Amino acid sequence: MDRDQIICPCLDITAGQIIDAYEEGAKTVEAIKDVTGVGTVCGACLDEIEELIQNL
Repeated sequence: MDRDQIICPCLDITAGQIIDAYEEGAKTVEAIKDVTGVGTVCGACLDEIEELIQNL
């Protein structure tokens, strides 16, 4: 996974930002949403976020 890949285009959040949040303790999609704001606008990226954290 490219850390610079945009996962949430609504908020311009990258895979790297999600990985960093995960490594800092946000282990669920809901926790990552709280930390980064990812998935809080349209929600279209939530499945991709779930897949990403399952692979970490």
